[in-house]
Amino acid sequence: MDLNVIRHLLDMFGHVSGLRTNLSKSSVSPIHCSDEELSLTANILSCTIKAFPCTYLGLPLTIGKPTKEVLLPLVDRVADYLPGWKASLMNRAGRLVMVKVVLTTAPIYHLIAMDLPKWFFKAINKKRRGFLWKGHDQANGGNCLVAWEKVQRPLKYGGLGVHNLEFFGWALRIRWLWDQKTNPDRPWAGLPVEVPPKAKALFDVTVDAIVGNGEEILFWKDRWLDGHTLAEIAPNLFKTVPKRIVNRRTVAQALQNRSWVHDIKGALTVEVLVDYLLIWDMVDGVVLQQNVADHYKWKLTQHGSYSSKSAYEAFFMGSIKFGPWKRVWKTWAPPRCRFFIWLVLHNRVWTAVRLARRNLPHPEACPFCDQEEETINHLLIGCVFAREVWTIILHHLGVLHLAPQPSNVCFSSWWRKSVAAAPRETRKGLNSLIILVAWELWKHRNACVFEKKRPSIQEVLRFVSMEGGLWCSAGASRLHQLVSRSLTSLA
Repeated sequence: MDLNVIRHLLDMFGHVSGLRTNLSKSSVSPIHCSDEELSLTANILSCTIKAFPCTYLGLPLTIGKPTKEVLLPLVDRVADYLPGWKASLMNRAGRLVMVKVVLTTAPIYHLIAMDLPKWFFKAINKKRRGFLWKGHDQANGGNCLVAWEKVQRPLKYGGLGVHNLEFFGWALRIRWLWDQKTNPDRPWAGLPVEVPPKAKALFDVTVDAIVGNGEEILFWKDRWLDGHTLAEIAPNLFKTVPKRIVNRRTVAQALQNRSWVHDIKGALTVEVLVDYLLIWDMVDGVVLQQNVADHYKWKLTQHGSYSSKSAYEAFFMGSIKFGPWKRVWKTWAPPRCRFFIWLVLHNRVWTAVRLARRNLPHPEACPFCDQEEETINHLLIGCVFAREVWTIILHHLGVLHLAPQPSNVCFSSWWRKSVAAAPRETRKGLNSLIILVAWELWKHRNACVFEKKRPSIQEVLRFVSMEGGLWCSAGASRLHQLVSRSLTSLA
């Protein structure tokens, strides 16, 4: 009977709209059907029979949790996006963009709808990590300069802004809970929504219920009383209320003739009575506004509405901020130069000391001064060669007092103090200049190590001048203003 009704509805829809269903191209996936039922279905609907589990709108449909056999094609699909031989022609900054824009976004559609297992995230991360550091679908530990957990942090927490897919999936699925609260008229609103416990916990603490007429907000369950739930204020009393009442009793119903008192079904112990008196006093002063509808407020945004960005960032609350992140990522410089500076500030550049620690071939001493061990701090500001380069450039710009001194042993600290001591209007240009000079010093160091060139201050200055001109032409307006200002002052 039901099959005949479905067939009749499809025919009626085709006659009215002109969009007829091509049943020969359609299929039916039975769940626990007998052979007789399958034969009847095929005859009435004239469809082919396909096995269940199946795929619908790109999502695997199963009775239980999706198995590896179902999810592995998605992992392979992410690998298919790898650009193959082109990856070797891309620098790390280019591969970073590829990881963020392509490899990360590929599984988002599934993250919204499905609670994916941890092995799935590990498989995707293995491919993203390998492509970023090596340009292939996997890389060993020696190729990965920074731990993947740190890479996945937001920029302000010292990472590269690559999304943590597990956290991002939680943030996306919180939307179902938000829509369930704010759009109760949706057809699926009454169905149970499976959300991971950590995502549910975040939702519970970030949503405030603002009481108007009290017809939508749940008395026992929502966060409406001074920003808290009754479970938090009176946990012993809350345990005595049946779950079916907790999930249904609205504030308006509970306050009418103090009906909430009749919801208490358990034993009245001393602890329960103490909680009861506390709630009595707090609820007694609540006045409902009949002409004002209840509404929910998302505490993590100014406009009070849910956003996946704010939910995702909330999972990193309490993390230690990366002090120089704005100087790195808010400064105009080519992406590969900013990536290099990010590695410098994390002390993850392959200098001689790091190579020696891993028993790899390395220079015996700094290739510039041939006197001390080569660390990144020594190479950029501690070496007499590097300090001479900085002195000449900063003297030419009229800010000689900012040049690194022998007492400066940390590049990051010197950078921070120098920018703080510079005039406010020149700081952004100075940040670009510092990244430029550090980049050229590193390139000159590599030329001395791998191409056996002799250290030359004049060559470094020449490349700084040439590259700086290209940066100014490409859009480094603050660097151009800094150079123009210094030339004007010198004139």
